[in-house]
Amino acid sequence: MLILGLFFSLVMGLILGLIGGGGSLLTVPILVYCFGVPATLATGYSLAIVGASSAVGAIRYHRQQLINWPVALWFSLPSIIGVLISRVYLLPMLPERMAIGTLHLSNNQLILGAFSIMVVLISMFMFKSSTPSKRQPTNASSTPPYLFILIEGLVVGIATGFVGAGGGFMIVPALMAFINLPLKQAIATSLVIISMKSMIGFSADIMQGNSYNPTILFGLMAITFGGVYMGTRLNQIIDAATLRRWFAYLVLVMGLFIFMKEFYF
Repeated sequence: MLILGLFFSLVMGLILGLIGGGGSLLTVPILVYCFGVPATLATGYSLAIVGASSAVGAIRYHRQQLINWPVALWFSLPSIIGVLISRVYLLPMLPERMAIGTLHLSNNQLILGAFSIMVVLISMFMFKSSTPSKRQPTNASSTPPYLFILIEGLVVGIATGFVGAGGGFMIVPALMAFINLPLKQAIATSLVIISMKSMIGFSADIMQGNSYNPTILFGLMAITFGGVYMGTRLNQIIDAATLRRWFAYLVLVMGLFIFMKEFYF
């Protein structure tokens, strides 16, 4: 399982660098099922790995002048608030075991159950958003819809903090559909947003006294960096929209597998 986990970590970075999101959906399952990390800690590891890896990709895209910085900063601010709400308030409130109707769940099952349901819904959204935008690029000086950015950022931030996923699977389609960014610009801008809010969320965990195994953390981070680097290079020659559609199938299968494993197997 260790070798499989390392391989999937490389794939996660590759996808993150190539399509600006979605790869982080693999991080929590990799940590839980391949490395035996409890789900409550896996979300924290995921924030650090995804945040640092996204920063690596964002640096490369910045050199290509693909990042829309005004949109990135406006989206990041409410996202950071949302992440802190989840990490500082929501997750610490979870009891070890809880009853939902006739179900008796551990906090790990609740987190993974919420994660699997969100993943299945996101896969449906990814199918609809896999067609590249045909709109004209948005200049950095143009005025984005700030109210939408604030609301979307807050919602994505809360989800990010709770399940440990970067949220690029929601950010990229939103930037394309509502802020009129073309696909590659949306991918680059998404990585900046993911990096900022994920690293703030992980920092909040550290300040609360949570401890993480540095071997797992930095080992997976290094492997993911390599995947992100390859992804940002392949982005120039591979049709990212087609990849998003195929990745949506993988995400759907993974979400159904996690749900079945936690509640039926």
